[in-house]
This record gives sequence, C-alpha cells and structure tokens, in this order.
Amino acid sequence: MSGNFELPLWPTVLAAWRQFAARPDYVLRVAWIPVLLFIAVGMFLQLSSGGAPGASFWKVVFSVVNFAVLVQAMVAWQRYALPESHPRKGVTGLRGGRAELVSLLHFPLVAILFVPLLVPTLIASLTALDDAAGGDSNPVIGLAGLALLVFPGGLLLMRAALILPAIAAAGKTRISLIAAANRVWALGAGNSLRILLAFYLTVLPTAVALALLPGFLPAPAQSAVNGLLVTLHAMLAGGALAGIYGQLAAAAGRAGKRPE
Repeated sequence: MSGNFELPLWPTVLAAWRQFAARPDYVLRVAWIPVLLFIAVGMFLQLSSGGAPGASFWKVVFSVVNFAVLVQAMVAWQRYALPESHPRKGVTGLRGGRAELVSLLHFPLVAILFVPLLVPTLIASLTALDDAAGGDSNPVIGLAGLALLVFPGGLLLMRAALILPAIAAAGKTRISLIAAANRVWALGAGNSLRILLAFYLTVLPTAVALALLPGFLPAPAQSAVNGLLVTLHAMLAGGALAGIYGQLAAAAGRAGKRPE
C-alpha cells in the first residue's frame, strides 16, 4: 500500500462511537448475555469468598467462560463494523466460529486490548507495595515496566492484533493465518503510532468509567455496572480494530497494490 497514507485519528475514534448510536438494538443484542454472565460470576465470587470446597476450581472455570464470551462480543461487533461482513441475526449476535477461535488462540493479542482496564489497578498495586515497604521501594521502576508494555510493546501488539478483524472479515472464506498476518503487518506500515492512539482513545471513556464509577455505587449495583462497562469496552475494542483495519485495507485497495 502507499506509504503516504496516514490513518485519520479522530475520525476513526468518532466512527467507532457513532456505530453505538446508529444501532442501539444491536448493542443490546450483543451485550445482554455477557452482562448477565458477568453479574452471575460476580455473585458466585461473593458467595464463595468464604472458601467453599471446590470454589477455586469453579472460579477458574467461570473466569475462562466469561473471557470467552467477552471475546465473542468483541468479534460480533467487529462483524457489524466491517462493511464486507454480516452480523448475525436473531436474539444475540454471539456465535462460535473461526474468528472467535482465532481470537481466543491469540490470547496475548486479545489481552493487550484490556490493558487500559488494568492500568489504574496496576498503579494502585504499585502504590500499595510502596506503602507496605515503608516507602523504601521505588514504584517508578514498576511504572517504567508498565510504560514499556504499553509503548513500544503496544505498537507491535496492536499492529499484530489487526489479524483479528482480518479473520472476522473473511467470514467462511478459508484464509491462511500466516498470509493474513503478513498482510495486516504490511497494512500497518507507517501507522503504528496512529493505530495505537486510535485504539486507546476509542476505549478510553469505558476504561476511565471502570476505574472511577463502580466505587461510587452500592455493592449490589457494582457487578451490573462492571459487567456493562467491560462488555462495552470489549465491543469498542472490536469496533476500533475493525475501523482501523477497514481504512488501511481500503487505502491499500485505492493504491492498487495488495501487500504480500
């Protein structure tokens, strides 16, 4: 593709949010199962906090299931956001397909999408460790490691994460994962920083809301609000990746070249 193309930052961010306003019915259709599951898992964790037999095993099981359903929500919204794809009809947009399986197998790539949710927790943990050590430890070292994870590590992982909407866009068409990875890596050339910024600016509102809002709510409402915000965060992540991939692929098409 042409090396002169620059991913438009704010139009990409605003487009991801406009999709929510354009189809609130589809937002609800995709989100209701992950939200209910998140609430159920939260209730189970509260009930099992006393150390019931087998509780640890079921915590792991429910956490894995919860994460898998969030990935399904992310891919479902990718399918809606991609112009060449088709969202599923019916009472839910969730389904189990190749794109969902690839997303789960690419766990490190999916996990980086949730880094904005972890940053406040990690900072608070580092501060707590500093307090516990009587102020003798240096949280700056931990923060420096976190910064390296987000940047430049995030630059590489975000470009690699474009394979997720590429697989979703392929639908039932069988494509080579190696070929898809090579193609999306070529598509992102020269736009690494813009890809990272477009993604994080898109999901920033839900990350900030998750860091601040639940603390002001009574305990019974926290699970519901957390479930809603985490699900919307996952869907926004999928929409951001789909929008970024779609624009880069369209630019490559206009240039009349197919990255190999």
